[in-house]
Amino acid sequence: MEFNNDNSFYIEKSFQYTATEGKGIKSVEFIRVNGDQLYFIEAKSSFPNPKNPNSKEIFTSQIHEIADKFIHSLSLYSAIEVGIHEKYPDDFLPADKMSLKFIFVINNHCPKWCKPIKSGLYSTLPSYIKAIWKPEVYVIDHETALRINIVKRLTPNV
Repeated sequence: MEFNNDNSFYIEKSFQYTATEGKGIKSVEFIRVNGDQLYFIEAKSSFPNPKNPNSKEIFTSQIHEIADKFIHSLSLYSAIEVGIHEKYPDDFLPADKMSLKFIFVINNHCPKWCKPIKSGLYSTLPSYIKAIWKPEVYVIDHETALRINIVKRLTPNV
């Protein structure tokens, strides 16, 4: 997947994130501000089937890992915003007042699995995150990511 990078902060590649290496901190792919929307975007090429009883442990583990990425990235973003870490790159304009969206994009994913993954992810978020930040959680496939302009439509080489 190739992402649209308009007003995006690639937190996973940032100095602020790499300076925390070895501290157990996880990160989403990138953060994007679009108007009053603050997106924390994580992507994977695959994810376990939530309905498969043989992969229940793996599914639960993956859900916790994704939730940690959203929580840790929100904490790092907030630390940068209040001045604990150096500021963002010059071409990134942080949000002023916004609604928070955690978006998990799964490439080549079965759309009917999105709802149970979303449910598992939302229920895994700590209640304090849900109470303070009020995030909306989305789990989407590649086609939906194309429709809402998160990823670029790749043109075939001719």
